[in-house]
Amino acid sequence: MAVSKWMSALPLCLLLAPGAHAAAPTDGVRQVPSFALPVSPYLSPQAQDSVRSAVIHGDPTAKLDNAAVLAQLDSIRKGTDQWAYGEIAELRKRFAVELHHETWGGIPVVRVQPRSAPADPANQRLLIELHGGAFVFGRADSLGLLEAIPVAAMTGMTVLAVEYRQGPEHRFPAASEDVAAVYRAALARLPAAHIGIFGCSAGGVLTGESLAWFAKEKLPMPGAAGLFCAGGDARYGGDSRYVMAAINDALLPHADGTLPIMEDLYYGDVDFRDPLVSPVFSEPLLAQFPPTLFITGTRAAELSNVSYMHSRLVDLERVSDLHVWEGLGHAFHLDAKLPESQQAYRVMARFFAKHLGTALPASRPSPAEAAGIR
Repeated sequence: MAVSKWMSALPLCLLLAPGAHAAAPTDGVRQVPSFALPVSPYLSPQAQDSVRSAVIHGDPTAKLDNAAVLAQLDSIRKGTDQWAYGEIAELRKRFAVELHHETWGGIPVVRVQPRSAPADPANQRLLIELHGGAFVFGRADSLGLLEAIPVAAMTGMTVLAVEYRQGPEHRFPAASEDVAAVYRAALARLPAAHIGIFGCSAGGVLTGESLAWFAKEKLPMPGAAGLFCAGGDARYGGDSRYVMAAINDALLPHADGTLPIMEDLYYGDVDFRDPLVSPVFSEPLLAQFPPTLFITGTRAAELSNVSYMHSRLVDLERVSDLHVWEGLGHAFHLDAKLPESQQAYRVMARFFAKHLGTALPASRPSPAEAAGIR
């Protein structure tokens, strides 16, 4: 027994010995050897197939620098919208919603009206949805509806998908200004406590930036917020940014830690520690945040960013819920057919119902209906 205890302590003794780290790097940078990463065994069969497909086909934009993005932006935009419209056609078969193209506060929106919405105005709630697309592609009626339709149907709440201005035609803070205009129009109809705001990817970043903009404009905070596949640092820093760039065969951060991201075509030369850009760096601002929900995955580049944002809110005693799906990547829930995506939408629905003070509709879609299984 004594020998066993001594042997177990040997590695620690070696670590503490003088000169044990003589050959180790002094900057703390870990050199990671290559290894094979299998599909997670915890995923549903449908999600496993989705991950395999992503590995086989890859992301055609993963290696594009911003000069290449600009050169191909028209085709990227058209291709994204065309794919999204096909997905939306299927969503409309599964979810009972009506779509209305309107203008709120001078900004174009698509109002997604669930047929399960309560008739009593006192029980009606409103959610503002901000689509993804790196602030350069995607539209309210394309990527926006991929989220807005399931969320509206699952919650029974009206959802406004916002057509905010993007780069490179417009620069920061154009999108924040547009969201604030829609929010002001919403406040003319409903109290702030009955309004929520959410978005995915760039839309999740914009959700945080919009809350910062509301604070700057001294607008009342909404009743709840959702930052999906995004955190409070617009640069997407941290360990996961490096790890997932390697796993997804994407561009790695530069040697100085700066990140090549499409969003630069919108942000330009902003200070990324400005709280209006990256609210995670301002404790006084975070202390004003409403209850906030984070959705991400273990293969998502934003995981570190999200984890840090969540920890800051919790430390400031704000209400913050973090849900991480094993083995899935960025914006996984936009494929509403996956069982894991349906789980995520149920989490979103319960969160918004709880914090906006209402009940979920009895007629919301079942998991089978949400997956399109008849």
